[in-house]
Amino acid sequence: MTLPITFPDWVPWWVPLLLLVVGALYALAFILMPFSVFGVKSRLEVVEARLDEIQNEIRHLSLRLPAPSRTADFDEGYVAHPVAPRQPEQSSARPPIPPAAHELPFEE
Repeated sequence: MTLPITFPDWVPWWVPLLLLVVGALYALAFILMPFSVFGVKSRLEVVEARLDEIQNEIRHLSLRLPAPSRTADFDEGYVAHPVAPRQPEQSSARPPIPPAAHELPFEE
């Protein structure tokens, strides 16, 4: 069996085994540790409380809004402005720029 990490020949046989056991215990401690140790649970509770406060503020603000008197039809309040006829554009004295050579159609 070859290990992915090579150690020099002078290292005793039990050192890689000891490192493997210590690493496994370290990983196992993180897997078995409850999230409250990291502080995730308390942070989630704070976020949840803040969300409840925001929802209550929105609810209070919506209750203070006046009730709509009636629905307005769009055509009632809209008056179309008269549109002036469009003036034809004056042609410039310069001729248009011819297309580039690579834009011309290929003819044989």
